[in-house]
Amino acid sequence: MPCSQHNPPPLTAPTGWQWQEAAYSGGWYLYALHQDECLHLGAFASPALLAVQKARFIEAAQTCVHLKLLPEEIAPWLKGQGPAPRFVGLLGTAWSGYRVQALDTEQVEVIYAADLRLEWLGVFNESEAFSVIEQHYDRRRQGCLIC
Repeated sequence: MPCSQHNPPPLTAPTGWQWQEAAYSGGWYLYALHQDECLHLGAFASPALLAVQKARFIEAAQTCVHLKLLPEEIAPWLKGQGPAPRFVGLLGTAWSGYRVQALDTEQVEVIYAADLRLEWLGVFNESEAFSVIEQHYDRRRQGCLIC
């Protein structure tokens, strides 16, 4: 039997949410849309990693690393009038979160800020940057006594 017949069925988005995926030069972007809310759920090098993020969003959305997009940031792409929004911007707040800044069409710089401390995490392609941020976030979250 061909391998394609062994693929699991697609994951359905949580009630009220809609998945949107976009291919880009380095892999795939995943978005979750709900009324006027749009979350960029990351950049992924493979469809398998994209599926893992969908499962995580379904099971525990509050633990998902995501970038909030304004409706006007995604509207041109949804209408077929522009490219899909990149995984760049501010995740969290200016006092505690990650800044992902585009350096060129392929590379982004990632900086973590906590209170008055900055930590340079490096320069990556977007899917690598997402993976680094998610691992860093999960280590911090699992080590938190309040969470």
